[in-house]
Amino acid sequence: MNPPTASALSNLFASITPHSSEEEVEKNVIVPLLGILGYSQEDWQAQNAIGKVRLDFQVHPINAATPYPPYLVIEAKAPSKKIVYNTWQINGYMRKSGAILGVLTNGYQFNLLYNYNGHVVTIIEYSQEEVVTKFNLFKRLLCKETCLKVSQGFYKNQRRIHLDLANQLSKAFGNEEMLGLFKKKQNNIEIEELPVKEKKEEKSMIITVFNNKGGVGKSTLTINLGAELSKMGKRVLLIDVDAQANLTIGLGIDPLTDVENQGKKDITHLLTEPRVKLEDTIIKKRWGDIKLDIVPSHIRLSKMENVLNTTVGIDQALEKKLKNHDYDFVLIDPPPSFGRIIGVSLMASSGVLIPTQLSAYPIRALEYVLERVKEIEELKPIQVLGIAVSMYDQRSSSFNASMTQKLVEILERSEATNIPFFPENTWIPRLNIISICQDKGYPIQQVEYDDKLGFQDKEAAQKAVECYTELAEYLIKVTHGG
Repeated sequence: MNPPTASALSNLFASITPHSSEEEVEKNVIVPLLGILGYSQEDWQAQNAIGKVRLDFQVHPINAATPYPPYLVIEAKAPSKKIVYNTWQINGYMRKSGAILGVLTNGYQFNLLYNYNGHVVTIIEYSQEEVVTKFNLFKRLLCKETCLKVSQGFYKNQRRIHLDLANQLSKAFGNEEMLGLFKKKQNNIEIEELPVKEKKEEKSMIITVFNNKGGVGKSTLTINLGAELSKMGKRVLLIDVDAQANLTIGLGIDPLTDVENQGKKDITHLLTEPRVKLEDTIIKKRWGDIKLDIVPSHIRLSKMENVLNTTVGIDQALEKKLKNHDYDFVLIDPPPSFGRIIGVSLMASSGVLIPTQLSAYPIRALEYVLERVKEIEELKPIQVLGIAVSMYDQRSSSFNASMTQKLVEILERSEATNIPFFPENTWIPRLNIISICQDKGYPIQQVEYDDKLGFQDKEAAQKAVECYTELAEYLIKVTHGG
């Protein structure tokens, strides 16, 4: 980047402060930045209405080859706003407008987004300093010159489609003369192939998510953690071994109508019938880029303790069925008890994740969970991956601190000081929207696409999703040393 451009960028960034308004960001940062990117005032519109929403900036040059869709939309926020909580807002704007690229900014942080057939992803996050130092890349992607090239590419592709359609119509209706209206041209659009990264082989992890105390958000955490791992490109299997079937129902699967009445197999068949294979029990659920495979549970499991106790080799039943599986993560959701099914789950697992609330009874239960894991350690290697906090009340800081200290004391008393206590940015807050999602039968990441929910619910959900993202990243770090 040449020095004059760097100087111009520094000057426009210096024109705002942390106390500036959204309007000042628009006037002092975005409008001058569009000029630096080569756009004239005729190339963009401010406060452009699409349906019931208004885009802060819609960028599409007047001399573009096609009038629609816009190449770029920009959503501005005040510097005091944390823009991560407005990601779903601009995602929706990009889908409604058909925009290819989007920029979400508060003048200090610049998030660049890409829309691929309605699937919007954040591809880069830049600070002011990074915009200055890496402006050549920033400009190459967002500038008017690139916009016009992409527009021309769309135009050529559109002409090719028309030609193919005309050819089909002429044959269908026996009108060869209509082809004279079209002149076939060689498509000269060049597409540079990006190097494909070779996927690094990672060891798979089978994890039991377990706390003896019920009501700590165990199933909810399992669902949304699994969904976040899937969004990160991991292959995820969830196994519900709790007769209450909270995980199964929380993913929109009714054990009666969707499993039993349709003659499908569930966890009871997988555990007690030698000929039933893992793949015979799996139900596949898809929400956009979230792909989860689920082994559902059934209430009949609650009456099968005697069957489990008398079944030969039951302790290794799930372990055997999970051999040679093709998943990066298998998350097992057992009941909050110390029955036989817990031993079955732990024997199949390579790790244990312990969710807890920061309150007395769930923390007290940790001691008993650790003792149960020690019993399994005498039979096979198993690692306590750490303690994750769920249903966290952010308003009770002093109480949370006292509960955290109590938790540390229990770990010390159990000689388990090497067990990670997951950091505060991974703690899942207590929010109504999390329960709403489970009632609706989808992971919290899907709130973005639920038009029946309002802005406040979506903003709260984004805060929760951010915590689940941190939790998933930390779990990957713990399990794979990343």
